[in-house]
Amino acid sequence: MKTFNYESKCVKYNDCFFDRGEYDNGNLELSIYGRIENDINTSHISNPTINVKEKLKGTEIVIDTEVNTNLISFLMDLGIAKGIKRRIVSNGMQFPVVELDLSKLDEYSYEQEVLRYAS
Repeated sequence: MKTFNYESKCVKYNDCFFDRGEYDNGNLELSIYGRIENDINTSHISNPTINVKEKLKGTEIVIDTEVNTNLISFLMDLGIAKGIKRRIVSNGMQFPVVELDLSKLDEYSYEQEVLRYAS
């Protein structure tokens, strides 16, 4: 598994990776785990995706850009995101639907069983 370093709102995260899951409607859900600055423990950092009523393709996610302002460009730099396909309205706000390269995402994803030990 590959890891990445990520910075958001002036906080540096190290050795980060994704956890893939599904919302109740089958849409892809992502969580980010990693080490916060100099902490040696792995912690949950962010849930960058949001659940929407619309059924998405298996390669699409909706990113909460209110909280994760630079995540799309970061995912593109890693080769995980192919681009913004369209915008979707949820709770009166517009969010981007991003198409992913799932094989590239797999390179940066960890098995869920390991995450139960994360704080």
